[in-house]
Amino acid sequence: MKKPLIAMSVRMTEFWNSRQLYNGQTYYDYILKAGGIPASVYADTEETAQQIADRYSGLVLTGGEDCDPALYGEENTHSDIIDPAVEKSDILLYRAFVKAGKPILAICRGIQLIAAAEGCSLIQDIPEYNGNQHNQRQMDPPLDSYAFAHENTFVKGTHLHAVFSDSYRVNTFHHQALRVCPPGYTVSSYSYDGLIEGIEKDRITGVQWHPERLAYDPKHLKIAQDFIRDCSDS
Repeated sequence: MKKPLIAMSVRMTEFWNSRQLYNGQTYYDYILKAGGIPASVYADTEETAQQIADRYSGLVLTGGEDCDPALYGEENTHSDIIDPAVEKSDILLYRAFVKAGKPILAICRGIQLIAAAEGCSLIQDIPEYNGNQHNQRQMDPPLDSYAFAHENTFVKGTHLHAVFSDSYRVNTFHHQALRVCPPGYTVSSYSYDGLIEGIEKDRITGVQWHPERLAYDPKHLKIAQDFIRDCSDS
């Protein structure tokens, strides 16, 4: 069977006074292990994003820095925002793949990007909001990047519940979270302290944790396998 081509939203860093667009290897490994062929993509216009959506079978909205609060009409109080061009690319790609009706897997920043693009506000700093720490590198003691951090519950009748059943452990690297569920989406997972950690709609799944770093675990790998299977039908 021909493997589906999977577009992944890029991230940006500076190297020798030059902008570098990239993605972490764990994203590539995750999609490859699940049976897809990953490629990082960047869109500067709606037309480019639509052509990418036409050529690729699915989109992974990857993790990264915070969304610009201007997207949801708030002042920046705790957000370390991503490069504006990269933010624009993410939104263009999200909207193009939604328009094309193709599968989307949104990871960490990706789920927040969906909410922001749909005009929903984010909790800009979880520790200030409820006193809890959701970045395992800052926990006491810190946890390894590939370790489980806390228990999530899963909502019956959702795709994520079919994968994980009532509860399962996840990792965590975020200091922001969805304040509300975007319109048209269903909440499919909550953290131990009641934060939204999973949403679903049609062929879109968003998770607040990083399953690509837990690909050694069959259930977290299954998120990508189900996504790739859906992309194969596109």
